[in-house]
Amino acid sequence: MKVDWKDASDAQRLADLVATTPGAKQRDRYRVVLIAGRGLGERAELEREEIAAAVDRSRQFVDQWVGRYRRGGIDALVPKRQRGAAKRLTDEQEAQLCAKLDAGPPPEEGIAAYNGPILRERIAAWFGQLYSLDGVYKLLHRLGYNDLMPRPRHPDTDPAALEAFKKTNCPSVWLNSRPPTPTSAS
Repeated sequence: MKVDWKDASDAQRLADLVATTPGAKQRDRYRVVLIAGRGLGERAELEREEIAAAVDRSRQFVDQWVGRYRRGGIDALVPKRQRGAAKRLTDEQEAQLCAKLDAGPPPEEGIAAYNGPILRERIAAWFGQLYSLDGVYKLLHRLGYNDLMPRPRHPDTDPAALEAFKKTNCPSVWLNSRPPTPTSAS
């Protein structure tokens, strides 16, 4: 396999990139093309299997990146970022979801706070989009929400009775609940 250089300076530029590129996979892309163009040792031309063995990659890897160099030069050796899946909710729907999360569940739902499985059902009902549980958590994270939240308070909790209980019962129980640990005399 032999590569004809697109530009006379490509061989030196590839050698510099091999020496300075920190990522092993990207460096191997440059090395494959450099070996295909210059050869290795005293051999000016190697088979693709030999190039693959020299960089410890597959023959397909060699074919793919040599082909990309032939079609687009050195710039084609840098892979393009993958777009990923499209968002399921529109920006407007995400804003509506944020408003609903900030408002919390209405009293008629009978829950103190939303959790992942409940939100999954609510998103499907509100917007017609079915998310996995992991997808719900990733959506919340992307929207700036955290799955860590304070323990919910029951709607029927009486704050005055709770404070009275804390003042009369808790400090003595907390202070006297564990016997002192003896220390060693040595």
